[in-house]
Amino acid sequence: MMSKRAAASVLAIVALGLVASVVLISQNNWTVELSSTQTLAGGLQVTDVKVGSGAEPQPGQKIKVHYVGKLTSGTVFDQGDISFAFDRGQVIKGWDEGLKGMKVGGERNLRIPPALAYGSAGTPGGPIPPDATLLFSVKLLAV
Repeated sequence: MMSKRAAASVLAIVALGLVASVVLISQNNWTVELSSTQTLAGGLQVTDVKVGSGAEPQPGQKIKVHYVGKLTSGTVFDQGDISFAFDRGQVIKGWDEGLKGMKVGGERNLRIPPALAYGSAGTPGGPIPPDATLLFSVKLLAV
């Protein structure tokens, strides 16, 4: 068991380390963005990696997104750029829901459950098996 004096010493060292980190970050003009995951209706998980500063798409607007799609095993099944009318059902439901509130320049990770992706069918003959949860890294390029 640690004595009160030893515990106070450890706490002081940790506090000094935090202060030094903040000073180093501010002196070098570094930005630190903390990400948090939100779980939305249907089990869709959304994590902002970088919050954008540009326009936020409205339903029906044409948007351009760069993406990497993976299975939970880590296997990349698709990647590239795609343009589509936002929130009009032209992509899987998990994308329409998961891109809401995003701004141009933003980066987001989506964990999409099967019901909001390709469901029990998967992509017959394709890379996505039935009942697959999909992982996407997306960057909103343009509105």
